[in-house]
Amino acid sequence: MTRTTKSTLVALALLAMLFLLTFVCMGLTSASAATECQHEYTQTVIEPTCELRGYIEYRCELCGEIMQDNFTEPKGHDYKVQNVSATCTNASYTLYVCNDCGYSYTESTSGAIGHDFRDVEVPATCTHKGFTLHFCTVCGYEYADNYVDEYKHNYEEEVIAPDCHNQGYTKHTCTICNDVYFDNYIDALGHDWETSVVEPTCLGAGHTTYYCLTCGESYIADHTLPYGHTYTETVNEATCVSYGFTDHVCNDCGDRFVTDYVAPKGHKFLDIGVVATPDSLGYTRHICVNCNYSYLTDFVTSGDDGYITPEQPMPEIHQHEYIWDVADDAETMSIYVIRVCECGELNNTYLTAYFTDEDGVVTEQMYIGNRIDYSEMYGVINVRICDENGVERGILSVTANEKIVEPIEPIEPTTPIIPDEPSDPETPDEPSEPNVPDEPKQEEPNEPSNTDTPNTDMDNNDKATNVTAIVLMVVFIVVVVGGIVGLIVYKKIKNKKNGGK
Repeated sequence: MTRTTKSTLVALALLAMLFLLTFVCMGLTSASAATECQHEYTQTVIEPTCELRGYIEYRCELCGEIMQDNFTEPKGHDYKVQNVSATCTNASYTLYVCNDCGYSYTESTSGAIGHDFRDVEVPATCTHKGFTLHFCTVCGYEYADNYVDEYKHNYEEEVIAPDCHNQGYTKHTCTICNDVYFDNYIDALGHDWETSVVEPTCLGAGHTTYYCLTCGESYIADHTLPYGHTYTETVNEATCVSYGFTDHVCNDCGDRFVTDYVAPKGHKFLDIGVVATPDSLGYTRHICVNCNYSYLTDFVTSGDDGYITPEQPMPEIHQHEYIWDVADDAETMSIYVIRVCECGELNNTYLTAYFTDEDGVVTEQMYIGNRIDYSEMYGVINVRICDENGVERGILSVTANEKIVEPIEPIEPTTPIIPDEPSDPETPDEPSEPNVPDEPKQEEPNEPSNTDTPNTDMDNNDKATNVTAIVLMVVFIVVVVGGIVGLIVYKKIKNKKNGGK
């Protein structure tokens, strides 16, 4: 046989074997399928979209086989139409957008409208070039051309001299664009101080004034306190008709005040009788032995024991009789004493006030004029007012400031002793009284250094009263606490006795 015949035979043999194997496989597959899966399908409805069909899908839960049927047609696009206007560079068009899937496309309607340019000339400056700016009034697009080179600065110099506070420098200002820069700095000069010293006085403080000769600035420093008055006392003795007093004059400034008034001593007359003669009258001369003041009375003629009537009657000397009026002004804490004669004369000589406080302490004070001040006193005060001869002219009661009571820290009471429980519960002993602590010893207050200071006795009495009150309070607290503790112990014993029964 030829080679071709052999090849044909081999091909036929292979084809026959292939048919045989296919037949066997089909038989095995059909037999296996008939015996292996009993399908259990789950269906799912797939809705149609704009471009795809809808259908029902069946999926076997056992082997996963999938089948489709009941196909429905696509529902198509639901377009929203939007017209977009043309701009300077873009054409107008209609935009179609699907409301369901978002698919879109456009359709041109007209061309771009082009720019509407306005030209703005920008001049050149010292630091920037000039140019022409083309600005579209529709869309805002802009571009520049026609550039012109910038100028150079034209500076003028101004020299600023230094002063006491500030540096000196040179200021350069461009006459074209007003650009400014500084250089050539010089340090500040500093102050050239001249001093003027004001010495302190009795009442005025001293200080030093610093004045700058360059700029006129000034300030005050180096303050010193007033050194106070230095008084010289001069005692002026009382005369027959004038008061005595002590004159206090400051040696430095001449400030003056008067104290220690003493009432006039009054005249002490010596009577001398002059006998009448045929040629002259007789009379009685009254001469003061202290000041030599004299006057004449009892004029008589020779041989006559009676008085004569002078051609011009002697004027009567008016004797003042003052009416006293005393009034209290609680708002200003002042007592006003008015002394007036029926002739209208006011008496402003000295008077004496005696203040008696609530503790019985008496304070004496002398006043010149018609006002008595009690603003520095405390509590209810009885005031007795006397004239320069010590005669009482008025008594009244006034209310001054409230007393200032300093707070005192309380003393901690000692712990009372608790009695022991009785050994026999049938007959409990009465609870013993708690021990009362001894009264604390009070230290004697130091004697004040100045016995003439007013209100010293009042302060000591207040302190003693406060200490006594504190001691009594401590004793009271201890007794009360002890009684409460004893009562508690007694109840415990009684309860224990009742429980035992």
